[in-house]
Amino acid sequence: MLSRRNLLASALTTFPVYAALTHLAGLGVARADESPWLARQQELALSLARGEITPSAWQAEVERFSRDIDISQVIAALRDARQGKVGRALPSYPFKTAIRFLDEKGTPRRLRFASALFDFGANDVITPHAHRHMVSAHLIVRGAFRVRNFDRVGEVDGALLLRETGDRILETGAISTMSTERDNVHWFVPSGGPASTFDVIVSRLEPGEPAYVIEPVDPLGATKLENGLIRAPVIGFEESARIYASTV
Repeated sequence: MLSRRNLLASALTTFPVYAALTHLAGLGVARADESPWLARQQELALSLARGEITPSAWQAEVERFSRDIDISQVIAALRDARQGKVGRALPSYPFKTAIRFLDEKGTPRRLRFASALFDFGANDVITPHAHRHMVSAHLIVRGAFRVRNFDRVGEVDGALLLRETGDRILETGAISTMSTERDNVHWFVPSGGPASTFDVIVSRLEPGEPAYVIEPVDPLGATKLENGLIRAPVIGFEESARIYASTV
């Protein structure tokens, strides 16, 4: 029997991710409309949006069931999904493909979360950035990444106060999550070649606020504080892309 990692690899590493989805139809896995994975993601997103669970509880549950669930359910959901526009915000960023899940009639589902595939070339980077009004989960579906995380502890004029929480190599099948409460800043660099993530995003979590806010930060240019925190300047997207190449 294929392992979790090998099943993902056999489905998604041979081809570019957004071209590989048609290949998944031959794997013989269940339809997406029968997928407990899809149903559980929707249940958790709704509970979070209603205030029934905290952001960190959402993270813990997504991490738990993503480790335990049959990975073929994720593949099934991807296989039956509709691919949206492909593009990238800056030349050094990965290609993003929006994913829309369909019901048994082929109609887009009304889900409380959004999904996307991010396809990284060997030199593409998601540079360090903070978030507001949202949570996200990032399943490694091809290759490996060096993933660095920071808690967002506070803010001062033009900067965020951060505490480093992790610097790990995550391989195919692993998952990384973020929220306002834990690992709010993240930074993804492919390790050893092209790599891809499948992301689930829940935004619009604070009424009256923007759906989400992304804030590039500069932890390498940060000032170290006596209490173990760092004061990391908030910078622009273009400056972030210039500083944080794949070799950093």
